[in-house]
Amino acid sequence: MALYEGLMTTDGIDLNEVLYDSVLPTVDVYNRQEMLDLRALLCSDHNESYIKFDVSGNWKYEKLGEGQMPQARKIVWGKAQKDTGKYGLNVGYTYDWLMSDFASSENIRRMINNAISQDRALQTAVILDECLLTGGWFDGSFTAAEVIKAPVTYGQNNFTGTHTHYNTSGSATLTLATITAMKEHVKHHGFKGQLWGLMNANMTKTIEDLAGWVAATTTPVSGKIIDQVAIEGFQGRLLGVNWKETEWMPDDYLLIVGTYEGRAGEKPLRYIQKKNPGARGLILTPGTRPNYPIINSAYIHWLEALIVLRAAGVVYQISANTTYTNPSITANVIELGY
Repeated sequence: MALYEGLMTTDGIDLNEVLYDSVLPTVDVYNRQEMLDLRALLCSDHNESYIKFDVSGNWKYEKLGEGQMPQARKIVWGKAQKDTGKYGLNVGYTYDWLMSDFASSENIRRMINNAISQDRALQTAVILDECLLTGGWFDGSFTAAEVIKAPVTYGQNNFTGTHTHYNTSGSATLTLATITAMKEHVKHHGFKGQLWGLMNANMTKTIEDLAGWVAATTTPVSGKIIDQVAIEGFQGRLLGVNWKETEWMPDDYLLIVGTYEGRAGEKPLRYIQKKNPGARGLILTPGTRPNYPIINSAYIHWLEALIVLRAAGVVYQISANTTYTNPSITANVIELGY
């Protein structure tokens, strides 16, 4: 036991003191008090169990005669499920690093801040990966567990089994017509409440350039809007969509997600975690030395994202191609470890 005693940082603080008084409390506060904005916006929490949803189609009234009662209709349920993925940060508190000249208490604390920052990036990438890669929103494919073979009708709108929410604009140049077409896409399915849009700075620039510095006769926006963009830049809201800029969105892709009117709490995605509360959030797993568990400890997170309202979102790729191309979302955050 004496072999492991007295291990300290370069500024003379015992490694256990740094672990129990600084590192673990920071992780605990992060897990309990912070929720990623994208997760709060689009996701409800769930575990790895099946989610059931009604695929019976539109409920209808029957026209009845005197003394008649409506015929009960069987409710048909579809199911969806995903297991969590296990992710481990590939930079940790190795023995060699903790014994190096860099292992001050400040640098150890800096590592936890970096780990938390990268955990936010991981969550963002997992959620956007589910949204931007085909197979989440309607794309013409259906699993046996879903039961349905086409999106259910809404109002006067009927949909075929090949109906897709992954489209190209047909032009390498963004136009306002692309955004209005995206809105129409989700509204056709009844998602007429709050509309949220995601794009990166590249697309923000493109929208700002659409406004121009001088109003032209063909510009379909007022001079007041153009003046505002010229002075403040594009901010927040355009064509009834609340836009959020994030650099985790790839160039030339736009995502719009709608909500049911009056049912804003019904979110289109599920944030999948382990059922065991002890396996949720960012976890620092202890290392191999019981007297100093920080040595060779590692940051682990089990999570996944699952779209359950497949009609609520639509993605457009700004491209002259006619076929949608899946972007690479997780490459800068996740690498295969097996």
